[in-house]
Amino acid sequence: MLMWSAGCSLSKLRCGGDGVTIKCDERLGYNACMVTKLLLINLGVVLAYMAAWFVVGYRKKQLNTVDVAWGSGFAIIAWLVTLQQPSARSLLIAVLVSIWAARITNHLGRRVFSSGEDPRYKELSSKWKGNFWRRASFSIFMLQGVLVVIISLPVTIAAGEQNANLGWLSAIGATLWLIGFVVESVGDRQLRRFVANKANRGKVMDQGLWRYSRHPNYFGEMVQWWAIGLIALQVSYGWIGLLGPLTLTYLLLFISGVPLIENRRKSDPAYRRYMERTSMIVPLPPKK
Repeated sequence: MLMWSAGCSLSKLRCGGDGVTIKCDERLGYNACMVTKLLLINLGVVLAYMAAWFVVGYRKKQLNTVDVAWGSGFAIIAWLVTLQQPSARSLLIAVLVSIWAARITNHLGRRVFSSGEDPRYKELSSKWKGNFWRRASFSIFMLQGVLVVIISLPVTIAAGEQNANLGWLSAIGATLWLIGFVVESVGDRQLRRFVANKANRGKVMDQGLWRYSRHPNYFGEMVQWWAIGLIALQVSYGWIGLLGPLTLTYLLLFISGVPLIENRRKSDPAYRRYMERTSMIVPLPPKK
């Protein structure tokens, strides 16, 4: 059992027979103490949640089941935070995150349970040695659980202060979030319809938003999380929350998003021409 004493330095964590007591140094301030508490609880709950999805993945023999867990993990954190530290700001963020999570979970869930394993995960795990599923539990499921907690930093930090009213940054952030949500939703829908049309098999999607960006869905997702980071700037040390969208941006641009897709597609001459004339992320007029 985790017991919390208001006012938090992990150097004062004490373990006893009745559980764990965390006593806080009041000099750190209320925000630091509350954020530490929320992070510990979020991490424990999300790792347990990802462990449950690992069981699903193991039974289906699909690593990409973690994609279904991904979006919902953020919603779980947002509502855990809101329930422990209710305010207008935490409620606003929880609603925004939940709308995004519901859409992305539905979008990815339909793909995961109808199309089998994702080529990205096949490529990622192709060089693994030893026990495959033991490696998957840590390298895929637990790792993504930790990433969910890190990317959710603005959600947690924005709720840390006792005075958590809405302000002008909340209005700007919510507006930017809506723009990002529309871009990501429209981009995903356009791509889904394109792929579903058998006449487009082997062709490059360069219509709609995809005419102006090779990855408009990723652009929209990044805008949404930077918008939530903007809302978090209203609190003390809110800038730390920007590590969340920064981490997401780095992952999409350099690790698990763009590189895995484009390394697989760039051998296609038509796709190479598409790369030459089309912006990678930010929607821009195509080059002539």
